[in-house]
Amino acid sequence: MRRVLLLCTSHNDLGLIKALRKLGYYIIATGNQEGLPGERWVDEYVKADYSDRDIILEIARAKKIDAICPCCNDFGVYTAAYVAEKLGLGDFDSYETTLLLHNKDKFKEFAQEHHIMTPPARRYSDAQSALADIEKMQYPLIVKPTDASAGNGVNKVNDYQEAVQAVDKAFEKSKMKKIVIEPFIEGTQHGFCTYLMDRKVVACVTNNEYSILNPYRVEIDTYPADDWESVYQNLIAQIEKIAELLQLKDGIFHLQYIYKDGKAWIIEVMRRVLGNMYSVPANMLTGIDWDYWEVRARCGLGCEGFPQMVRQEGFYAYKAIMGDKNGEIKNIMIPEAYNKYIVSQFMVRKEGDIIRDYRKEPIGFLFMMFSSKEEMKRVLIDEYRCDLVKLIE
Repeated sequence: MRRVLLLCTSHNDLGLIKALRKLGYYIIATGNQEGLPGERWVDEYVKADYSDRDIILEIARAKKIDAICPCCNDFGVYTAAYVAEKLGLGDFDSYETTLLLHNKDKFKEFAQEHHIMTPPARRYSDAQSALADIEKMQYPLIVKPTDASAGNGVNKVNDYQEAVQAVDKAFEKSKMKKIVIEPFIEGTQHGFCTYLMDRKVVACVTNNEYSILNPYRVEIDTYPADDWESVYQNLIAQIEKIAELLQLKDGIFHLQYIYKDGKAWIIEVMRRVLGNMYSVPANMLTGIDWDYWEVRARCGLGCEGFPQMVRQEGFYAYKAIMGDKNGEIKNIMIPEAYNKYIVSQFMVRKEGDIIRDYRKEPIGFLFMMFSSKEEMKRVLIDEYRCDLVKLIE
């Protein structure tokens, strides 16, 4: 039986685990935290920090793996690319290319050099230089760690006092101790997830991103994106340009963009499955299994048989269930008004669990289906609810 090393077993990795099971792999999993939802479906578990590429390389050699599968985390992607390159496994972008795409400073430099539509950014490795330049910049600005995800360490600043705090937070959250600062573009935020084959886009899924409770962590995605047709050709052209320049391998290529005045400003790119169990509504929207095809690509199994004429059809969404403060969960109440829209749900937390950072910790996810985008927006955004989690007083 073929052996695969999977780098995490969180709720965001469940689709990968199911795909690996479907393909008949013996799954050896790693991660810092035992007891995550997917652990019960793997064959072996080795507790290890998947961001430590050398430890993971040692495990890969000791376990005599045939393939390695990254998880839903940029550091997992770095490590998987590194191990794959060392051992000649699967079908990965080079380690150097992987670092370029997933580090904001490296990607920004590449994008500006090759005229990719992205806000101009400056990168810094020390706070003193950053703050000296900020004094000459025009507000508002956005300050980001180069290597963090899920909005960690990201802040919009409107004056110098806010900038001082934001720079400190960004450096604190960056493992590599590097940050980027760029103009803040006031617009709507969206996702554009594609599948590459021979450096051409063969499928895409689009979505609106809503960050209500925490402005830098996506809480609700609605599919498809508003006005996606107006930016489709331009974004496809830019993705395929990137793919040619970097000679990218087959698989998922995702980007986030800000839509303003008819233009799409690319703010981030990544080559991995997405958080918040993104693929559940994406699969329903397009009728294909994004995790399955990503696993085939990364494990070097090829993409023969990939569906043709993939379309976005219907109106789907997920809502992350969030608490509105920290404390012990008393109960989780799903509003009766949601019942006609819910297709499925997945709970990450349960009664009695402790919420320690309510702005970043999802309690669960509701996956929903609607008859129109107007209905979807009314139910999830216009009538937004943050009262699903009750805490013990």
